Amino acid sequence: QATQRTAFRSRGGENRKEEAKDRGAGDEILAKGNGPWSVIISIDKQHLTLYSGDKPVAHSKVSTGTASHPTPTGVFSIIQRNRWHRSNLYGNAPMWFMQRITWSGVAMHQGVVPGYPASHGCIRLPEAFARQLWGITKMGSRVIVTRGEIAPAAFSNPKLFVFKRAPEPKQPEPALTADSAI
Repeated sequence: QATQRTAFRSRGGENRKEEAKDRGAGDEILAKGNGPWSVIISIDKQHLTLYSGDKPVAHSKVSTGTASHPTPTGVFSIIQRNRWHRSNLYGNAPMWFMQRITWSGVAMHQGVVPGYPASHGCIRLPEAFARQLWGITKMGSRVIVTRGEIAPAAFSNPKLFVFKRAPEPKQPEPALTADSAI
């Protein structure tokens, strides 16, 4: 019991150092763009591309779900982040730099990336890239998971919602005075 307490206390100090390092981990990528950030994952290519607007700024290998535990496709947002998460479904497995995209347990996180689908549905990232991505993305960041490869593209349609500006309040006309009539 005393050993566990000592190990926990020791790790607490390491956590603060690691978290400070995590905050600066994405600085090199941040210098290449200023957002909005989008993460696009290709299941077929086992590949992730990070975009700043429509410009690709970083790439990484990933490992997605197997045929029996597939990674869902679609448009998601990061809905939870936890630096030191452990799985409550798979034997307390470590999921460092966890960024959840579904409430059913799918997340991007650090893990083994063998070059083929090998997870239970999550998107595994190499450690260095997981740390960098953690330093860049925020709650609500867009994550698109697709079979093929896609890239952001501008589009418009008259049926899309458009921001409607509130009318400017009318400024009262200045009142005429005896001095201004001259």
